[in-house]
Amino acid sequence: MQNMILDVSKQADVRTAVDEGYAAASAAVRAAVDRALGRQQDVAVREVDALLDAVLRVTERMAPAAPRVADVVAEAGSSNQTFYRYFSGKDELMLAALQRGLHRVVDYLRHQMGKSQDPREQVAAWVRGVLAQVTNRAAARQSAALNAHVTRPFSDHAAGLDELGTLLVPPLQALGSARPATAAMLIREGVFGLLQHHLAAGTTPSRAEVDHVVAFCLRAVGHE
Repeated sequence: MQNMILDVSKQADVRTAVDEGYAAASAAVRAAVDRALGRQQDVAVREVDALLDAVLRVTERMAPAAPRVADVVAEAGSSNQTFYRYFSGKDELMLAALQRGLHRVVDYLRHQMGKSQDPREQVAAWVRGVLAQVTNRAAARQSAALNAHVTRPFSDHAAGLDELGTLLVPPLQALGSARPATAAMLIREGVFGLLQHHLAAGTTPSRAEVDHVVAFCLRAVGHE
């Protein structure tokens, strides 16, 4: 019986050692896979960014004509195989470029608004930051050219616009707005309406016009 107990104990030790070996091997495998996937992801990000940057340049250069996939691929120094690995076609590429632009604007506005704790200054920073997208002439030309050829429905990139408006909710709430989410939506729609007007006309809002829009938005929530 004692021998049997010793044998069972040894068998348990062996199983434990095997389990630990498998665990170590599995961890090593997972680490190797993670490294490989990480490298692939880095390559993918660089390839997609190159295509998105290229479509902006090509769209601006060819305006008002629509850009061609071949021109974008050549501009990016890429290939058709790489392009179709990530995008089903030109429309999807252009929508992705627009969505990336919206997310970059969100990051920019968040940074600008974070420079002050005063909710009035935060609202002003938001308005000025949005309209800066058209006062920057290079960005405005690219945006106008891109918007002219994005054929996908507005709902496909509405989430980005909603995120922009959400940035306004905390300062509007701090200013005493009874319905800060609604006020944020109205301000967003008004300011973006002005932005689209200038993009379509190829014009730039003056400093006085921007100041007026800031004051108008603050008056709308009872502050100036």
